[in-house]
Amino acid sequence: MIRVLIVDDEIQLAQAFKKQLSKEDMDVTTVASGIEALKIIDQEDFDVAVLDIKLPDIDGIDLLSKLRQAEPTLEIIMLTGYASVDTAIRSMKLGAYDYLTKPCKISELSSVISKAYEKKSLKDKNILLKEHIQRISVQDEFVGNSTQMQKVKDLISLVAATDTPVLIQGETGTGKELAARAIHSSSPRASNPFVAINSSALQESMLESELFGYKKGAFTGAHNNKPGLLEIANEGTFFVDEIGDMSPPIQAKLLRVLENGTFMKLGDTKETRVDVRFVFATNKDLTSEVKEGRFRKDLFFRMNAFVIQLPPLREKKEDIPLLAEYFLIKFARAGIKKHLSERVKELLKGYYWPGNVRELANVIERACLISMDRNEIMPEDLPEAIFTPGYNQIRGPDIKVKEGSASLAELEIEHIRYVLNSVGGNKSKAARILGISRKKLYNKLENI
Repeated sequence: MIRVLIVDDEIQLAQAFKKQLSKEDMDVTTVASGIEALKIIDQEDFDVAVLDIKLPDIDGIDLLSKLRQAEPTLEIIMLTGYASVDTAIRSMKLGAYDYLTKPCKISELSSVISKAYEKKSLKDKNILLKEHIQRISVQDEFVGNSTQMQKVKDLISLVAATDTPVLIQGETGTGKELAARAIHSSSPRASNPFVAINSSALQESMLESELFGYKKGAFTGAHNNKPGLLEIANEGTFFVDEIGDMSPPIQAKLLRVLENGTFMKLGDTKETRVDVRFVFATNKDLTSEVKEGRFRKDLFFRMNAFVIQLPPLREKKEDIPLLAEYFLIKFARAGIKKHLSERVKELLKGYYWPGNVRELANVIERACLISMDRNEIMPEDLPEAIFTPGYNQIRGPDIKVKEGSASLAELEIEHIRYVLNSVGGNKSKAARILGISRKKLYNKLENI
């Protein structure tokens, strides 16, 4: 439904416009002055405004400028009983969509409003896509020919054509977002946005505003309306990573979107409706989280309709050379074709890969830099961690703790130390390998 604002002090004419346009599936609001128009545009959303150029309080051209400042995507049509080429040119230069002279036929006005709405819709979509592009980074292709990966690809093909919510489980770095993108690109929604968010990377209040958006004035600093990621993902796919870290209050709001397709923006009095396909991911055991009361049972059952388990890299060793070659092509400097020595292939296949595919990508990127113009990647181009006895030959780290004292917290600390050492203390790289935000890594380091 097209939302139309008519600003005209000829009340009977404005009401006649409203009556006829409402019959054509338009939601029409009328006001009689510029001040009323500025007040209502601050409270409600409109697609098209129809302005009389001669108003009792504000000149129509001045009102045009003010409305454009308040709502940049609003399309504006000017009306006047005083035909003037100069006025028409001025209004068009200031961004008016079109210019009609009174008296005009309802059919003519309706046609112009519909065309203006088409332009506004395209403009909105471009803005949303630009925001979407800014939020995502280029992702690697879903590479792998192993039996395990073929099973995953078969499951993706099976579920992609549906709108069934999908839960992707797997260790950090196994490619959960890549699997979600593969689902999206194989689905009927492929030409629409794929939007992703990491629940563990944002504080609760920030996560809420990012998910649902807010209206101007909802809180201090909310100077403009902001569409949430759910709105940006409309008619596309919405990927929620680390869903297990989402707080119960936001879980409740997300459940409502899953069940009804509606949510309330911060500071809004009207519900927003979206058509979104959900894909979730976690490296946590959500069954245990539900039992411990940290995750909503109803949300878990709603999102657990179709589960895809991604295997860790150590369980699909035959994919390691293929992935490594892929990353060589990606990270090698232009004009330099690199390949792995046989010894390097052996070392890579024998390593435990606690950071999975993400860690392999970092290792190959580092090797490309160290090898410089040399075409062959040699063992000396690999980080020391690849040669660490505790992490090769498909074993985990050698953790020296007293019998019965190897708690999960101690294992986590040991693993963090190992990853930090393997990247030379680079906290940003360590956080990427561990699959957590830098802030979360700093918090954990305080306890070491």
